Amino acid sequence: MTNFRVEWGVELLGETVRRLRREQQMTLQNLADATGLSAAILSQLENDQGNPTLLTLRKIAKALDTSIFALLADVDEAESCVKVERKQAARTFSDPRFNTVFELLSVGYRSNRLQSLRADIEPGMSTCDEPMAHGTWDDEEWTIVLDGEVLLEIGNERHELTTGDCVHFHPALAHRYSNTGVCKATLVSVVCPPSF
Repeated sequence: MTNFRVEWGVELLGETVRRLRREQQMTLQNLADATGLSAAILSQLENDQGNPTLLTLRKIAKALDTSIFALLADVDEAESCVKVERKQAARTFSDPRFNTVFELLSVGYRSNRLQSLRADIEPGMSTCDEPMAHGTWDDEEWTIVLDGEVLLEIGNERHELTTGDCVHFHPALAHRYSNTGVCKATLVSVVCPPSF
């Protein structure tokens, strides 16, 4: 498990994975079987050792029927029906292999219906090394390009997007966003229900 850096709350990841695993009455070996990862690697992760890749986090989140940000989030159980998000409350993580930063925008309001996030992608970089799927065919992802030029690879299709362009699709289709411009590209996505 290398080349991945969680920029905040890394100490919460192991604790959260362990809690979710136990809530679902899974052993480390059960989780290993469900993810294809070794029990030893999962044990290290639960003990806050090592740096999981984005792919590793996706496998664990899928096996625990949750999202990546839910694994990383420190969400207060107390909620009101209106949640104002402050910039300093943002949760971010980055993968230096792709020079991309992901930021959870819907922080502090636990919802099983949607998840909003922002991605900042440097020129020539992508959100992952190869198109990846998450969620199911009942799920939806909507993305707007706030700034820059982006290539969306989805299934067998390629779509060139620029500032203001939006896309709406099933995230169960393997997909990847790549910055094809000379400046940083910024995207905002809404995923329903949370699966990233």
